[in-house]
Amino acid sequence: MRNSNRINRVLNLIKEIWDKNPDLRLFQLLGNPLSAEDHYYLEDDILENTLKKYYKKTEEKNDNQNNKLF
Repeated sequence: MRNSNRINRVLNLIKEIWDKNPDLRLFQLLGNPLSAEDHYYLEDDILENTLKKYYKKTEEKNDNQNNKLF
């Protein structure tokens, strides 16, 4: 049986990412970092880690662009 604690953990992560990226539709938010993955058989922990890595990179890229000197 799968650990039910993962449900709130993954949903909270999705909410946190979506709050920071409100212009994305849900399937954009989930699909962008997973374009080459097999979505149907993707384990929740892999989804969670992939979302964290992708949106951390996106956030760092945006921070770097916002902090550039002109």
